[in-house]
Amino acid sequence: MATSTVVVAREDLTIPGAVEASGLDTNDPEHIENELFKTLEQNKADAVLLDLTASRGQGVAAIRRIRRRSAVPILVVCRPEDTLAADYRRAGAAACLNPPIDLMQMKEALGLPDASNGRGMAPLFVSAAAEGIRFAGYVLRPRDNRLIGPDDTEVALSAIETRVLQHLVETPGIVWPAAAIAEAAQGAEAGGAGNADRAVGPVIARLRKKLARLGGAEGQHLIKTQIGRGYMLAAEAEPAWPSLITARRA
Repeated sequence: MATSTVVVAREDLTIPGAVEASGLDTNDPEHIENELFKTLEQNKADAVLLDLTASRGQGVAAIRRIRRRSAVPILVVCRPEDTLAADYRRAGAAACLNPPIDLMQMKEALGLPDASNGRGMAPLFVSAAAEGIRFAGYVLRPRDNRLIGPDDTEVALSAIETRVLQHLVETPGIVWPAAAIAEAAQGAEAGGAGNADRAVGPVIARLRKKLARLGGAEGQHLIKTQIGRGYMLAAEAEPAWPSLITARRA
């Protein structure tokens, strides 16, 4: 299978997680821009997913900065009330998507093969936040298989629970089919779509119970089920998009 790689960037062109991991000087726009384009080149990126959900009005300028140096397709994530969506497209964005983002929306915007069977676009992640991921008052520590609640109490997670939760918290607002979650968490062992549904459902149920144990009813409802589509994390925190999304093409 060939692969499709999407690099996620913020309005200031920083890559989520990369600043914290590398100590990048956020006061040097030229350095930040160069780092983004180095990442695009090194990973042979097929697209940029530009997160403008917390835009400060510089989205058009960001798109133009990318377009000046690269012809890579730009997918913009913006809120439905954002009045600049048409301007984003005129500046060079291929499409504007509103959260929650369905995996099928990304597939269609990128022109990828049909992924309805869970095989056309199975995501793998390169994360810069392995030490700890914060979301909605919680902290997930993947290396320790621990989840810490808003009041600093914690619970242990199984390895599969950690991988599934990490997959969801790194992509808040994106609806993932069970097959895609299973592929990310289990790799080649995931099996077909039917096996994925049976494997992922119980893991989601256990995670909801543990989130509720630490944070009450609000925690239990952080992982949403989209009937017929899959699961998403409705995080209260600012989206912490992964640095890279690598999607397999059928």
